[in-house]
Amino acid sequence: MARRPGPSVRSRRLAITLRKLRRATGMTGADVAKAVDMSGSKLSRVESADSGIYLDDVEKLLDFYGVTKKQRVYLLDLARHAEQRGLLRINNANLPGADWQTWADFEEEANGLLFYEPMMIPGLLQTTEYANAIIKATGHHLTADEIEALVASRKARQGMLSRSDPLRLHAIIEQSAIERRFGGPGAHARQVRHLLDTAELPNVTVQVLPADAEVHSAMTGAFVILEYDEEASLVLLENKISSLFLDEPEQIEVFETTWSSLRELAYTPVETVEFLKRLA
Repeated sequence: MARRPGPSVRSRRLAITLRKLRRATGMTGADVAKAVDMSGSKLSRVESADSGIYLDDVEKLLDFYGVTKKQRVYLLDLARHAEQRGLLRINNANLPGADWQTWADFEEEANGLLFYEPMMIPGLLQTTEYANAIIKATGHHLTADEIEALVASRKARQGMLSRSDPLRLHAIIEQSAIERRFGGPGAHARQVRHLLDTAELPNVTVQVLPADAEVHSAMTGAFVILEYDEEASLVLLENKISSLFLDEPEQIEVFETTWSSLRELAYTPVETVEFLKRLA
């Protein structure tokens, strides 16, 4: 049986932002609904991407929240194209992660992340030293302050792994990515030990894909599957200057099938821990 598509990634992005705007006011949904002459149930449906998007409703909410002109243009564009599938974002080539808020919001709302990484250790598993080295190597003309801000943001996100309702993370990382050296003496060993320590958390699973593994269907590049309790999964694909969120059920199924095959090819979690201990 074919999967039923959930709300588009655009309408979900809009809903997330509207929820955050309301929460920033400290007001309840009922209070905001009354202030903008909207029923509480309608506002609830808008904030959960559970109904069609009407521009006049979104405009009333944006007026009430007093958003900036730039944010207003962006959110109204999402509302106008809410039924379109997929979301392509072009990042600032001079500042990796300039569109980080979109990713951070979807990440924060997720209850599980499935990473396949052929080139680097995922950000949620990086030490400060490693994050600093990666951002310096992949960025263009970043200032010291910009690097520091991006590293701090990456480290802050790691708190999701140890909060009271922790994010569930499963990472499959190519052996060559873990073995790649960086930084000064001891930096690599500290990163491997950090990976070991994090892998011991009950909500974190790490698997290494050995260098002698056979060719596989993920050789086209890294991807992340974002899993949600009550909404359909999403897939994130990134390259140096853009990020693409996929939300079509058939597309998601392709990556879920690929993920399953990678789990079979990789070392088991127990074998991965032993490999990391030898490497450390």
